[in-house]
Amino acid sequence: MREVEFNKINNDHWYMHFKLPDEIISYLWDCVHDAEKANIDRRRDLAGNISRSLGMKDDKNIMVNTVFGGLFDSDLKEIFIQKIERSLNQVYTKDRSFGKPASPVLGPLWVNFQKKYEFNPLHDHSGMFSFVIWMKIPYDYENEKELPWVKGSNGETSVGNFVLMDPSMSSHTFLMNKNMEGHCVLFPSNFFHMVYPFYTSDEERVSISGNIYFELEQ
Repeated sequence: MREVEFNKINNDHWYMHFKLPDEIISYLWDCVHDAEKANIDRRRDLAGNISRSLGMKDDKNIMVNTVFGGLFDSDLKEIFIQKIERSLNQVYTKDRSFGKPASPVLGPLWVNFQKKYEFNPLHDHSGMFSFVIWMKIPYDYENEKELPWVKGSNGETSVGNFVLMDPSMSSHTFLMNKNMEGHCVLFPSNFFHMVYPFYTSDEERVSISGNIYFELEQ
């Protein structure tokens, strides 16, 4: 796992931002191509208006075992455990180790193919944690903000970008460009977030999203 940034938007509300290793991105592209072949339409589950949203599978369980699980091997382990422990009513062992009787499980996974003008309005997800992985960003925010109806407006930082908003309504904007490809943001599922439309490219913006739940063993 690459270097992980632990960020607070306000008070105790936090999110994780990190770049995925190239081998995981390559695997995820294979999953995206498999999703295109299966062509399982997920648009009815979306909050917004996007031409193509497809169900996707992670047969190797990379997101739980490698990506999410890897964060428990980092210096941020205690932060995750505290968050999960509160939510699961202290189901962890006395030494606070991560493991039984609660296990992370990946919920439905999907890939969005967003064209110019399309968007996802403010919404939240189910589960305990949610994530977004940016696979392809075919535009640069620096060009988007120079558009005549954007330049000089109060919404200059919104166009084409991803916004994360915590329960206190404090927000952080992720500025989108090609350098963000392969990056993942992991956040509590009760965070609201939105994706603004872009205008300067005819190519699709490709992103993967999903939720992580915890199952209690009987």
